[in-house]
Amino acid sequence: MLRLASGWLVVLSLTGCAVGRDDFVLLNPSTHYPARQAEAPVVLTVGDWNQPYEELGIIHVSGVSREGYQHLNEKLRSEARRVGADAVIFVHYGTENAFSVIPIFVAIPYDVLTAEGLAVRKR
Repeated sequence: MLRLASGWLVVLSLTGCAVGRDDFVLLNPSTHYPARQAEAPVVLTVGDWNQPYEELGIIHVSGVSREGYQHLNEKLRSEARRVGADAVIFVHYGTENAFSVIPIFVAIPYDVLTAEGLAVRKR
């Protein structure tokens, strides 16, 4: 019984570290832009952007729910600056249960906030 409990403790500790992610999928591998300055403004919108732009890639970020959506928006902006984007458009927000892949933990309320959008650069 102690071995089983120890195993679950390891699983819990590993999954807890994986809930805050920042991912970027480049759409055109031959196109790279320098990172933007830390204070550079980045537009976030759930719709399209009213300017001509070039699509860079898809940004996906996540974090624990207690950090809130403001923190998630800052992560989106930070990742956008890192890849040289001026805006993240068509942003979609959501939630996931971090333990939903492990049936015994489905009832544990440990929600993860997620945001995903298309990173673009002005033409």
